[in-house]
Amino acid sequence: MSTGKRYKVKLTAIWIFTFVIMLTSVKMGWAQSSRDAYRVERFSVNDNAKINVKTSGGSIAVIGKNTDEVTVEMYVRKRGDYVKADEEDLKNWEIEISESNNEVTAHAKRNNGIRMNWNRNNASISFVVYTPKLSTSNVSTSGGSLEFSNLEGDQVGRTSGGSISVEGIQGNLELRTSGGSISLLEVQGSANARTSGGRIKAENIFGDINVRSSGGSISMEGIGGSVEASTSGGSINVEVPTPTKFIDLNTSGGSISITVPKNGGYDLDLDGSRVRADLQNFKGEVEKDEVRGTMNGGGVRIKARTSGGTISLNYM
Repeated sequence: MSTGKRYKVKLTAIWIFTFVIMLTSVKMGWAQSSRDAYRVERFSVNDNAKINVKTSGGSIAVIGKNTDEVTVEMYVRKRGDYVKADEEDLKNWEIEISESNNEVTAHAKRNNGIRMNWNRNNASISFVVYTPKLSTSNVSTSGGSLEFSNLEGDQVGRTSGGSISVEGIQGNLELRTSGGSISLLEVQGSANARTSGGRIKAENIFGDINVRSSGGSISMEGIGGSVEASTSGGSINVEVPTPTKFIDLNTSGGSISITVPKNGGYDLDLDGSRVRADLQNFKGEVEKDEVRGTMNGGGVRIKARTSGGTISLNYM
């Protein structure tokens, strides 16, 4: 079987696996706990609905469905357990769940003057939003994880204290976290992601990707587009079956592994403690720790820098 056919078979299998996992997670995860919701609101919307969610103490999930309404489920947790409306008075919170001009807002904010002490006696408020697939979102939290799945539209997410998980998105992504990892799976669109405290993993991204981590490794597989990645604390491994303009990689604390099609044309600029590459039809300069020149007549720019590891150029 040729490399191209193997890649197509692999991609098909991943799509099937992803779909099953998405259904399972909805059925066994968020949906199973719907009965624990403190409050549930539903709004009729048109295509291109806008979702705006903010909370200061919990997680946020935005999940696309075949529907013409938005369902907002608000969860309140205290001492590790869900609480109901008749069990917890949220007088110290400002809660807004509303709809206007096809935009659904769900905000939870502690009243001014109420100090937040991070212990089990404090309530945290999370939101799960089920929305039509064709929806955009802008969500943020200071104390929990973010999840986006099965959506067609641009998504923006920020968290100061949790991980970010993205799966099955057709649209552009703008993601930030100060305290967790980032996982991107099955995205058709550009992805811009930053984390200060975790690793980044991306699989099957069909669009340009730009990621940065201050404290973890970066792993990418099945990328179709330009790639820019940097980290201060780990290795970088990228597999790009269909590169476009450039691949730009930088790490201060690990090795770099790059895998690209064997017969492609490349402009190489590689600099590490050691560079390993099988250079065919190459013109340029080769040293033990650096390679600069063109392969197969030049084309996609591949630039890689590491001050603490090796660089390996591999072919598929």
